[in-house]
Amino acid sequence: MTDLEQICNQRDRHIATLRWPVEDYLRQFKATDVLFYPNPGNAGDSLIAAATFEAFSRAGVPIETAELDSPVEGHVVFLGGGGNLVPLYDNMKQAIERFLGRASKLVLLPHTIRGHEETLRTLDRTCTIICREPASYRHVRSTNPSVEVLLAHDMAFHLDTGRFLDDRKLQKEAEPVFLEKLKAANFDPQKIQERPSMNFSRLDPESRRASPVSDIDISFDFALGVGSGNAAVSAWCFLKAISLARHIATDRLHVGIGAALLGISCEFRDNTYGKNSAVYGHSMVGEFPSLRFIPD
Repeated sequence: MTDLEQICNQRDRHIATLRWPVEDYLRQFKATDVLFYPNPGNAGDSLIAAATFEAFSRAGVPIETAELDSPVEGHVVFLGGGGNLVPLYDNMKQAIERFLGRASKLVLLPHTIRGHEETLRTLDRTCTIICREPASYRHVRSTNPSVEVLLAHDMAFHLDTGRFLDDRKLQKEAEPVFLEKLKAANFDPQKIQERPSMNFSRLDPESRRASPVSDIDISFDFALGVGSGNAAVSAWCFLKAISLARHIATDRLHVGIGAALLGISCEFRDNTYGKNSAVYGHSMVGEFPSLRFIPD
């Protein structure tokens, strides 16, 4: 066995370990019709959604996507994973407020959680909160000791990225969108491949930089939605851009995760409230040789 094969095998074993807590949890809902409200957002959130659809399918859990105004009475409702229950955003706060007390069971998939203490205190025994790193787990436990809190890993690890990018039907649909979006950003696939390094950093308030710069903010440029069809196209474009790069610099969590899953060399930095370092330390440190975390 070559060194590369050993690295790939080790990576696959670790990914299976990362998937296990959620896979184990989903077993109780096999053959149960559930509603799924994806976390709205950018292409990184589309990657989470595409991976979540795959995780549900693998577990044999039939799902129907829900909106904020969907009738959820008596249903099990899953809320998409991500980093939305933090002071910068309120989408998941709104979803919890809409569904709590109406759904028979409310499950928040792996999330980074900061603040929102008032919302957390309203959660009751019909709720399960799954955190994607220990700081969030401790925050929820200390704010509401009576709610069920579990510790798992980011949902993006549930996507089989190689099979996903090689899906010919999806490629046929997504590739024209990919080329169009790249052209709008004054790039093309060859230009990405030829550059020694690509800066795929964020340009929004989560950046630690006073004046952030980026060659392409692929999380923003490939944001096409988080429904089942749009999420797949968005996630394909997002991962395809990562796969073409020789080296990546980023402070986008899911660019870092995508690079780790695809084995692309990546320098990974933190965001403003520490979700990148927390997820890296919990799920990736020492297990993905292509990924290097750079402390500020």
